[in-house]
Amino acid sequence: MQYTDSNKFKRGDVMQKIIISTESGADLPYKIYIPNDIKIIPMHVVFGSKSLAEGHFDIEKIDLFFNKTKTLPKTSAINPNEYVRHFKSLLTINDDCRIIHISYSSKLTSCCQNARIAAEIVGKDRVTVIDSQSASAGVGVLVMQACSIIKKYYGKLKFDECVSLIKAQRSKIVCTFMPDKLDYLKAGGRVSSAVNIGASVLNLKPSLSIENGEIVKGKIYRGRIENIAKTYLEDFVKNNNVDKHYLIIGYTYKINKLLLFALKRQAHKMGFKKSWCFMLGSTITCHTGPDCIGFAGVKSNRTSV
Repeated sequence: MQYTDSNKFKRGDVMQKIIISTESGADLPYKIYIPNDIKIIPMHVVFGSKSLAEGHFDIEKIDLFFNKTKTLPKTSAINPNEYVRHFKSLLTINDDCRIIHISYSSKLTSCCQNARIAAEIVGKDRVTVIDSQSASAGVGVLVMQACSIIKKYYGKLKFDECVSLIKAQRSKIVCTFMPDKLDYLKAGGRVSSAVNIGASVLNLKPSLSIENGEIVKGKIYRGRIENIAKTYLEDFVKNNNVDKHYLIIGYTYKINKLLLFALKRQAHKMGFKKSWCFMLGSTITCHTGPDCIGFAGVKSNRTSV
């Protein structure tokens, strides 16, 4: 993300720009990261012995690979050298700038650690790495909040003060997912075969939330995902006191688009000013499967009634 003179700050006598960067696992769509000039570095998915960059292959390949081999493709962290190249390329194009890189939760991947190693090599006076303490659309929400903070305060507050405001947003980000089936969670070792069979027979759908940077199990729902999605949304908003400025509706590629339209209508009725549908990428799909919905947003400062 780059800003004009009114949003720059002084480093000695030199005015600098800020660039916001993140990993592809933030699942930001073009309509968000292109207008805001957010720089994306791709994470990786490993199919057997072949590693592919996220966004550079058809996401259906994950399901095809799983159905054929009965094993999941593995997600792979970006290594320090890749981050070094990424940061240096941004600094080469934008000679007078500073980078704020918002990374996937350090408890879920080594991306954040590797980005910090790269920042040490490139120069911590040029690159600041923030652990999002979240995943997928939750990272995306923090990136969006960071863009708003920089746009509003940069030039009025010092750089480090803006970074502190961004970090303070982490505890307010809420993010949840609900896979239609537990096959992928079972293959990944997150649930047992017995639980998977029981859930299939009883048509149970467990919700998964990101708390303190880790995935935790939440409420269990029963029924078809099309029939329980609205209740799931209502619970998410009520239990987390979600601010009504905007809502992120996350979905994997097999979700019926009519369900997304229904959820957007419901969000409008609930008072949300905006609702965006983010297609979840290969990183989260490798863990939840191709039939998954989720929600992300920001907790309200006001007490719910």
